[in-house]
Amino acid sequence: MKSELGLAEGPLVEWWAVLSPPLDVVVGLRQVHFLSEYWRVKRGDSKQDDVIAETLFPFISLPEKFTLKQFFRRPKHWFWFTKEWSDFEFEFLKDE
Repeated sequence: MKSELGLAEGPLVEWWAVLSPPLDVVVGLRQVHFLSEYWRVKRGDSKQDDVIAETLFPFISLPEKFTLKQFFRRPKHWFWFTKEWSDFEFEFLKDE
């Protein structure tokens, strides 16, 4: 199923759900998106464009799992109007 969805691993970091809003919303939106994709594949429905998840808020449909640091460092995945922004190179956002 993961290969049919274009995933190398599960897309969610489950413990993010205990974070305060708005970070818990990131998990919730991704969960709804990937559950709907799962059931689309199970039903055999064809892929349709999802403007909300793929264009307006691309973090929702990113197939990779990302850390909080990676999320904050890469604004191009946040919103449609930040997709041309470069990554932030702050020391505290670098992976260790």
